[in-house]
Amino acid sequence: MASKKSSKVWEYFEKVKDDPKKVKCKLCQQLLSYHTTTTNMAYHLKRLHPQFHDDSSGSTSASAAAPRLTQKKIDLRPPLSEKRKKEITEKIAEFVALDMRPVRIVEGEGFKELLRTLEPGYTVPTRATVMDVVHTKYLSIRSDIYMAIQDCEAVSFTTDIWTSLQMEAYLTVTSHFITGDWRLESFVLETKKMEDSHTADHIARELTEIICEWDIPSSKIVSVVHDNAANMVACTNQLVQQPRWGKMKGVRCAGHTLQLCINSALKQDPICRTVAAARRMVSHFKKSAKATTALQEQQKQQNVPLHKLVQDVVTRWNSVYLMLDRLIEQKGPVSAVLTDESVSKRSDRDLELSTSQWRTAEDIVAVLKPMITLTELLSQENNASLSATVPMLMNIKKRHLVVHEDDSRTTKIIKTTLSDEMDRRWELKGPGLEISVYISAAVLDPRFKKLSFLSDDQRDEAYSVVAELAESLTDRSCQEESDTVDPGPTAPKQDAVMAMLLASDEDEEEQDETSEMKVYLKDFTKCNGGPLEWWKKNEDRYPKLSRVAKRFHSIPSTSTPSERIFSKAGFIANKSRSALFPTNVNKLVFLAHNFRRIRQPQVQ
Repeated sequence: MASKKSSKVWEYFEKVKDDPKKVKCKLCQQLLSYHTTTTNMAYHLKRLHPQFHDDSSGSTSASAAAPRLTQKKIDLRPPLSEKRKKEITEKIAEFVALDMRPVRIVEGEGFKELLRTLEPGYTVPTRATVMDVVHTKYLSIRSDIYMAIQDCEAVSFTTDIWTSLQMEAYLTVTSHFITGDWRLESFVLETKKMEDSHTADHIARELTEIICEWDIPSSKIVSVVHDNAANMVACTNQLVQQPRWGKMKGVRCAGHTLQLCINSALKQDPICRTVAAARRMVSHFKKSAKATTALQEQQKQQNVPLHKLVQDVVTRWNSVYLMLDRLIEQKGPVSAVLTDESVSKRSDRDLELSTSQWRTAEDIVAVLKPMITLTELLSQENNASLSATVPMLMNIKKRHLVVHEDDSRTTKIIKTTLSDEMDRRWELKGPGLEISVYISAAVLDPRFKKLSFLSDDQRDEAYSVVAELAESLTDRSCQEESDTVDPGPTAPKQDAVMAMLLASDEDEEEQDETSEMKVYLKDFTKCNGGPLEWWKKNEDRYPKLSRVAKRFHSIPSTSTPSERIFSKAGFIANKSRSALFPTNVNKLVFLAHNFRRIRQPQVQ
C-alpha cells in the first residue's frame, strides 16, 4: 500500500483504519475527506502548514520519501488547542491596543509570516475578530474601573480637547481618586468626538453625559481640572451651578497658569528681542546641513557635549528656556561656525548674538530655572495633589523672585513680572485665598499645614473650613447609613438626647480641645513618603479628616494627565487608521492607558 502513495503529501497524512474515505493529518491530527486524489490534503498543507507544503509536482518512492519524512518530524509540533488559539488572539488584541498599532496590521503579509513561523498551526484572525476581542477587553476593564470608582471616597477629573491628524476634535476625560489603601489611581473614562463647535455649553453637556454614563454620584465629585482656555473656564462655571455636579470646583491647570506667567515675562523688552534673535539663530542651524556638520566638528574640537540645538515651540512648555539654555552651553561652537567664512555667508554671520544679548539670555535662564523645576514638579503624574502649589509659589516668591539692588535690568524685569503675574492669576494677595481649594489641600498636607505664609486670621479661617467639611461629611455618612440600616429600639436615641441635655460647659471645652483638627495641628509626625503615605499610617487617628484628605488629594495640580493621552491618541487616530469609528478610537485609547493600570497597578 505504501508504495502506491507517490504524492509527497502522503508524508504528512495517513489513512484512517476504520474509514477508508478519511485521512488524518500527522501535523495537527485533523480529519479530511479522501476519495482518489490528494488535492484536499495539498490545500490543507498550504493553508495551515505552509512550511511543509511543496508546490513541485512529481512522484517519489517510499524509500526516497523516508529521509525527508524523518527530517520533517524533527520540526513537528503538537496541534494547537482551542485554548492556545484564543490566548494568541487575545495577545494580538492587547498588542494592537497597548502599542497603538493599526488594527489592519493583522492583514499584513509580514505579520502573517511572523505568526506562521512562531505558531504554524495558528490562523491569523481578521480585523473584525480582533476588534471583537478589543471590545470584550474594553467591557471587562470598564467594569473593573466602574467598581473602583463606586468604592472610592471622592473623584476628580482632568479634561482637555485635542485634534487628530484628520482635524477631528476629541474630548478626553480622566478620573483621579484615592483607593481605600491610599493609592492614587488615574484612569481614562472617555474619549468622545466633538461634532459641534467647542462652546462652553457643548463641553458641559458632554462632560455631564460622561459622568451620567459612569453613574458617578454628585456627592463624590470634587473638581474638574482644565487649562486656561476661555471656553473651559466658562464650562466649569456652568457646571458649578448644576445640582448634578454637587459642590464641584473648577481648578485651572497650575502648569498652564505658570507658563502664562513665564510667557508674560518673556514678552517684555529687551527680553523678547533676545529670544527672537536666538530663535533665528537656531532656525539657521536646523535648516542648514552644512552648518550642522560644522557645529559637530567645533563641538569635538572644543570638547563641548555633542548636543543638538533646541528649537522653541509655541505649544510646548518651557521650550524657550530649553532653547536658550542649550545655546548658552553651545555658545563657543555656535559662534565659531557663524564667524567661519568658509561655512557661513555674510548674511549668516549677522545671526550671531551680541554681547548684551548673550548676557540677557544668561539672565533669563538663571531666573527661569527654578520656575521650570516647579513646572516639572507640578506636572508629575504621581504628584496627585495640588496641596504643594501655593506653598511652593510662596517659597519661590520669597526666596527667588525678590529683587536685589545688584540684579541686572533684565533680571529685575523678569522677577517683577513673574511675581505680579503669579499674584494676579492665583489671587495670592486677594481676599478669599484662605478658603480656596489650594489652601484646603495644603491644610491636609502635613508638610504645609502650618500655612506660615498666611496671617493668623487667615490660618484660623482655613482650618475652620476644613474642620466644618470634615463634620459635614461625617454627618452625611451617618445619615446614609441610617437610611439603609434598621434603627432598632428608640432607647439609644433617648439616651443620646439625655446626654445632650445634661452636657456641661466643661464637657464641650474638653471635646473641643480634643477635636481632630486641634490634635492634627499639634501632630509633628514626620511625612517622609508624601501626604498619601502619611495618611495611610494615620487614618485611624483622624477618621474625619482622612475623608476630607481623600477628596483634596485626589485633585491633580495640572491637566497633564489628560494631555499625555494626546500623544497616545495621536498614534491611534492617525492617517493609517482613518477608517476607525469614534467608538473604536475611544476603546483603543481607553485600553492603551488603562490596561496595565487596572491589571497591574504597581506598574507606573
